[in-house]
Amino acid sequence: MPSSAAVPPAHREFKFTQQDFERVKKLIYDYAGIALNDSKHDMVYGRLAKRLRAHGFATFQEYLVLLERGNEAEWEAFINSLTTNLTSFFREQHHFPPCSSICAPTRRRAR
Repeated sequence: MPSSAAVPPAHREFKFTQQDFERVKKLIYDYAGIALNDSKHDMVYGRLAKRLRAHGFATFQEYLVLLERGNEAEWEAFINSLTTNLTSFFREQHHFPPCSSICAPTRRRAR
């Protein structure tokens, strides 16, 4: 299946209105402090459409009600769907020398 960005809104599997998008933006901001800008509309559709399919929902409204009712397991899936979790910062050996050359002198001065 092509990405949601390549599929015109009129041909998408689920209707995703601006009101739905605004609800998603409010929910993720209120719950996790994440501010989504309007350029993320297609990304949000693509990622959350998978959650609608997983629950057998026909509309975003049904899915958003599930979240608003406080389903904790789904909140975790919602947040994970809308975030990119990259944990590679300073995990490779070549990252440490530049870090230590900056951090060590600063730490010595602080003592």
